[in-house]
Amino acid sequence: MEDPFKIDGADGNFRICNMQEGEPNPNQRLGSVLLNEFNYLPWSRAVTIALGGRSKLGYINGHITPPDSSSEAYEAWQCKDQFVLSWLLNSMENQIAEIFSYSESSLALWEAVKEMYGNQNNAASIFQINRNFANLQQDSKTYVQLLGTLKGMWSELALYSPHTVDAAELQKREEEDKSSQLLASLGSDYEDLRSGVLVNPDLPSLTTVCTTIQREEARRKVMNSDSKLSLSESRVYIVNISMNNNRPYKGKQPNLKCHHCHNISHSIGRC
Repeated sequence: MEDPFKIDGADGNFRICNMQEGEPNPNQRLGSVLLNEFNYLPWSRAVTIALGGRSKLGYINGHITPPDSSSEAYEAWQCKDQFVLSWLLNSMENQIAEIFSYSESSLALWEAVKEMYGNQNNAASIFQINRNFANLQQDSKTYVQLLGTLKGMWSELALYSPHTVDAAELQKREEEDKSSQLLASLGSDYEDLRSGVLVNPDLPSLTTVCTTIQREEARRKVMNSDSKLSLSESRVYIVNISMNNNRPYKGKQPNLKCHHCHNISHSIGRC
């Protein structure tokens, strides 16, 4: 049986074979946002909106269930499901699409993508968005362009940090904001430390972040002290070697002298 999906053409898109004339185009993308390893939430939001507008959302949320495979309705369901499957694959970057290209249904693909990317580290994404807010300048943008950029960033932030009235969650977010602001203010030489903190699913408390930074500073002081000591010892060694090598020649054999300048006042071969 021929695989219904294959890479065809210079664009590398996944295509359904034997497309019938007059049917919806299975090679379309569901939006401008292509799934990569880091943008699952914006991508899933764009996909659900696009499928909802095509009355196909039920194929990925389980509301449209497949009929019995022996029934006449199964082939019609499978045809529409494969259209949705193709749309999803074409809405991913090529290397991501290849991972899920053998999914048996659009629902199976949707759940597999969610399992792999749905539990991403939101703390790092929120940190980067807040950093972008801090660095955003109008520059050559018009007011409308600047406002559009801000609205896009606000919407993305809302995806990672949805509205809540839960007191405990609000207190947790306030603590994370403080930790995020402190990390963002550190210099570039703290990038490794910053990355190590942001790799956690949730940002640590402000106290924990402060302790981590203080330990790093203490480690650097010890390393710098050891480095200065080693440098000092190296200089003493070099000076001693230099003094020994330039010691005046005091031998009693005048025929042993420098072959270059014929001087016996220094070591042989050193001018």
